[in-house]
Order: sequence, then C-alpha cells, then structure tokens
Amino acid sequence: MIKINLLPPEMAKSKRERVGSAAIPSSATPFVAVILIVAYIIVGAFAYWIINAKRIRDNEVKQLTQEREKLKKEVQDKQVKFRELMELKTLVTNQLEILGALDPPNRLYWSEKMNMLADLVPKGVYLTNITVSEQIAETETEASKQRRATWVQSGSKGAAPPVIKKPVITQTLNIAGITWSDDPEQRLQLIIRFHDAMKNYSYVGHNNQERHFMDNFENLIRIDPTYVDSVSARTINRFRLILRTKPFTSKE
Repeated sequence: MIKINLLPPEMAKSKRERVGSAAIPSSATPFVAVILIVAYIIVGAFAYWIINAKRIRDNEVKQLTQEREKLKKEVQDKQVKFRELMELKTLVTNQLEILGALDPPNRLYWSEKMNMLADLVPKGVYLTNITVSEQIAETETEASKQRRATWVQSGSKGAAPPVIKKPVITQTLNIAGITWSDDPEQRLQLIIRFHDAMKNYSYVGHNNQERHFMDNFENLIRIDPTYVDSVSARTINRFRLILRTKPFTSKE
C-alpha cells in the first residue's frame, strides 16, 4: 500500500524529531539489564541469608531443646537416686540409733551395782529379792526434728523428711528386804541407813576414777511403806526401795 505524506516539509520534520526524542537510545539497554541483574542477585543473596540464618537458628533451637531434655532426664534420674540414697541413709541412721541404744555412753553395769550393794548393806538389813524391769519408748531424734522444721520453714516443698526415731530405755531396780532388830525404832532407822548408804557410796575404780552407786540412777530413791512381819518368831520390818535409771539413749 502506498502512503503519501501530504504534510508540509516543516511539520514532517518536526514529527520525526519528536519520535526520535521519545525513543530509548540503544546504548542504554545493556546498562538497565546490568542493574536488574545486580538487583536480582542482591535480593536473592539477602533471601538466601535470611533463609540460611533461620535454618541455623532452627538447628540451634533443636539442639538446645534436645540438650534441655537430656539434662532434664539426668536431673530426674539423679533425683530418683537421691531419694533412694536418702531412704538408705534413713534406714542406716535408724539402725545406728538402735545399735547405739543397745550400748549407750551412759550404760549401767548391773554386775558393778550388785558388787556395790554387797559392800553397802548395813548390818541388820537383809535383802530378800532384787528385780530389774525395763521400759522401752521411741522418741524422734533432735536431728530429725530440725530437718522437719527446716522443711516446713522452706514452704513444705517436695516430700517430707522421714521421721527418725531412736529407742529410749529406762530400767527400774526393785530391792525388797527386811530389817531385824528388837527395837522397832531401830528397824526403821536401818531402812533409812540403807537408803543413805546407797546415796553416799563411792569407790575408786580400776581406771582411778571415782565410781558411785547412784551413777546413772535418778537422784530420788523411793521408799514404799514398810510393814511389820514375823520371821522365825522374831519381829521384822519389811521394806521396798525403788530406783529408776536415767534414760539410756544413743548419741545424736
């Protein structure tokens, strides 16, 4: 198809100039492409850095979580072992308390007391019966009380400390006898004399330490009411003296 430009030469030239000025120079195209490529590379690198940083953090969180679970399990295992050891300690402590009570530091030796009695009985006093009774009670140790008090003061957290008890042994010595004298007043005085002899008797033992009959006894000697009786046609007074030992217990 044949096109004929009927515009004047001046106007045709002006239109060509406008079209030429609106077109992009061909030399600018590579520069724009380079900028776009660089921008794409920068954006891609930044995205990769973000993704990689997140992956690293996720791995770190995963490792820390695994480490925490491992430590938590170790703590739980150690707590179980600790409780087992505490139960074993309680058992051993109780056994030691019992053994200590069987051989306490203030142990009373009855053979020694009998030998002393043979020396201190006044003339005119005759022993007819000697018996020893024993009472055993259990009491909580001071260390156990302190542990439980500390547990309460700390808010009663966790299992309560076990109550550790120790046996406390008390023995009672009953001495029955008679006094023989024609004088009723003298028979009563013999009982008092025997009482005082036990209170005051002492001797020096093999280790050069002074020993007393009243060692490990409570200071009070109880005298039951006396009464008059007859033996072989002679008037006598029957009496009973009762001594109670101090409680035997193991050391804390």
